[in-house]
Amino acid sequence: MHQDASSRSFYWDIVKGLGIIAIVLGHSGYFAGAFVYLFHLALFFFITGYFYNEAKYGDDPFAYFGARLSGAWPRYFFYAAVFVLLHNFFVGHGLYAGQPAYNHTMMLSAILSGISFSCPEQIQGALWFVPVWLVSSALFGGCVWFGRTAAGRLQKPALRLPLIGFPAAAAGLAGVFINMRKCGLPYNLQTAILVVPLYAIAWIMKTHCPGFRRYTTWYGCIISAFLLTQVNSRLHIYIDLAGMSIPGLLFFPISLLGIYFVLSLADLVEKWRFLSRPLTFLGRASFDIMALHFTVFKLMDYAYARFFLRELPETLSSFPVSFRPQLGPFYVILGLLLPALISRGISLFTRRLLNP
Repeated sequence: MHQDASSRSFYWDIVKGLGIIAIVLGHSGYFAGAFVYLFHLALFFFITGYFYNEAKYGDDPFAYFGARLSGAWPRYFFYAAVFVLLHNFFVGHGLYAGQPAYNHTMMLSAILSGISFSCPEQIQGALWFVPVWLVSSALFGGCVWFGRTAAGRLQKPALRLPLIGFPAAAAGLAGVFINMRKCGLPYNLQTAILVVPLYAIAWIMKTHCPGFRRYTTWYGCIISAFLLTQVNSRLHIYIDLAGMSIPGLLFFPISLLGIYFVLSLADLVEKWRFLSRPLTFLGRASFDIMALHFTVFKLMDYAYARFFLRELPETLSSFPVSFRPQLGPFYVILGLLLPALISRGISLFTRRLLNP
């Protein structure tokens, strides 16, 4: 029997686990890279929208932004500092090409740049998602505040939902426009604008269709997977939000099709304990996996070159991976497992530190 989809459950941790597997698969280029790029980041924006708490934040979007910031900023800054401290090792062992070693001043400056979400290290590349996620969350919170406030002042409660949906849709259209014209904004905020409708759709689904899991079926999973492969193979559509590569307005139905695929797959997986437990574990560590999997990739490259090839080839600096034919599945397995174990270790350490 399904748990109540309106509350936090193992189901949503499984969804996140599948999502982070998709991200690591995409970045490793192994197996289903182009397939998962159609939806893997969109899924995480959708999840955040689903768990938006209107009762708590509907009249205070800045409090919502603050809550997201308080959770993400310390972890971002911590990992940014770690990546800076690894910089000279990466330069000295051929993992970075054409970059100077840091002296103490440069290292301190690079660490402090993490305060503003602008760490310069290549291996922190996946964390470009964090400021985009923060701003897009805030924008959606602003849409909800606008709809509630405008409907209240007009004394038309029935207009609340349309007045929330309209600015969310307008943001999405503006995002399509600037992405299609390759107009990059600081911190990739062109993506933050683009994905606001995904938040709105998820939130509407939770509030107006709490029993949505009746529609996430095994055959729906198969059909959506088939349609997504056709999008890749027949239509040759590839989505790369960081590179502003989107198929215009088709971005939204394709993203939603991919999200439906993951929701349906999670519904199947939840029934099998031997799969659901590791996926729950990965889902709960998704931020740390996002932060660390590039580092794991490059350290694997170095270990392979050092101990198996017995040399450090020029291709060692290729990013994000150097030996895809040789190490493909290992990138995925270790890129997920090691960061998840580190996340677990950090969690246990901080728990003991705060509760001796």
